[in-house]
Amino acid sequence: MKSFLEEYGLVVVAAIIIGLFISFASPFGNSIKTYITSTVDNFAASSQSAITGSMTGGDENPQTNVE
Repeated sequence: MKSFLEEYGLVVVAAIIIGLFISFASPFGNSIKTYITSTVDNFAASSQSAITGSMTGGDENPQTNVE
């Protein structure tokens, strides 16, 4: 963690964290929070369906040249 902070700078990391706190506390925070959570939920659902599809043989383009 120390090398991460040395690489990117404590000020930059702190500014991002403070910005997130302010955005969630402001009047726009609810809309930003809703957007972020819906994006993460959609990503999780897409990932789950991709994983489930590949596990059930849902590969529409199988590789024919597998070594």
